[in-house]
Amino acid sequence: MAWSDLPIDLLCCISSHLSIVDLVRLSVVCTSWNFPLANYALIGFQCCPSPWFLLSNDDEEVSNTLTFHELTIEEEEVVVSYHRRFSSFGSHNYGRRCFGSNDGWLVTIDKIDLQPRLFNPVTKAEISLPSLFTLIEVQYSPDHGSIRILGNETFFDIMTDDLRDIYFHKIIVSSNDSTGTAVVIYGIKKELALAKLEALTWVIGPQLSPYSPEDDEQFEDVYYHEENQIFYAITNFSMVLAFDLNGQNVELISPNIPNSCYRTTHFDCMYYIAFLSGMLLRIERVIDITPNNPYNARTMTIFVSKIAPAIVTSSSSSYSQWIPVNDLEEYSFFVGCNQTFSLHHKVATGIKPNCIYFADHSSNMFPGFVDCDVGLFDLYNDRIQYIIRPYSRTNWPPSIWFTPSLS
Repeated sequence: MAWSDLPIDLLCCISSHLSIVDLVRLSVVCTSWNFPLANYALIGFQCCPSPWFLLSNDDEEVSNTLTFHELTIEEEEVVVSYHRRFSSFGSHNYGRRCFGSNDGWLVTIDKIDLQPRLFNPVTKAEISLPSLFTLIEVQYSPDHGSIRILGNETFFDIMTDDLRDIYFHKIIVSSNDSTGTAVVIYGIKKELALAKLEALTWVIGPQLSPYSPEDDEQFEDVYYHEENQIFYAITNFSMVLAFDLNGQNVELISPNIPNSCYRTTHFDCMYYIAFLSGMLLRIERVIDITPNNPYNARTMTIFVSKIAPAIVTSSSSSYSQWIPVNDLEEYSFFVGCNQTFSLHHKVATGIKPNCIYFADHSSNMFPGFVDCDVGLFDLYNDRIQYIIRPYSRTNWPPSIWFTPSLS
């Protein structure tokens, strides 16, 4: 029997034990061997999730290759080992920067048209989003190299080449199909806007003004809860808002409760929001920003808290509390510029349980000023392990976490 004539049942059995990369390699051998990949949804087998780390190329986003690094555990330490390089993307990736990831898809934006796309590097499928130029009110151009934007009642001159990288911060999507909704954190004030995938324009999202008197409060992260189809957004002062897929039915989940102990001239805090087993979690990342430090921001510690039910006082007012969490039920979370997600260590080999994996994510992104800050925080022993040696390089574009998928 020729190799190309192997029974489909046997090919499917073999394919179910392969990684996604090996499955793709198998599919290009011949037409019959492509059957498991082309029909994986009908067959019903699932590849084990594997956390990958997308590290910026030395020639930045001008490259048409994407270099991923897979995590493994060696002698109780997590290390970056295998290289997964995808090349010859052509127009799919050339000149585009990654602004997030979700279940095997990258969210990318080009520099000229500000056109976001969802892109799956394994299948090379793409889904378009409306141009982000619809969110920019350009006053006039002082010169040919910059544009003037009104933000927070103040005019800002931004170089045209830097607009994409300075003005847009993160894009989160509800699902990777034409029915999904995307949320972008954008602007000088880090506001929210929403768009349906393959729509024509963005619409302004929930505003902070009804809920907060703080002029410098800004959105830091957004999480989509698939079960109840609700977005949850958290600010840099720990306020949490919930809203639906249309940006409506806004609800204040938690008021402004900053951690004043760490928000000083030497330390800053970044917040991420997530769910685990029905619990709303706040992940607080403390970053060393000591003035005159020869290096830029470096993660020093991480706190995880869950929200407690609102307590009604005698005055009929209520307030929320954040309670420390030290056990993530053998899950680990991945935070940074990507969409925050969790994985179980027995399902995703190569990760340690009860950890927060963090990647480059400065509160203000400026090209050339994001130093390497990649590692994990172990909640069991309050220990940080840097996966890539701190300060070994400047990461631009910022690195992100990614889980390959055939979806």
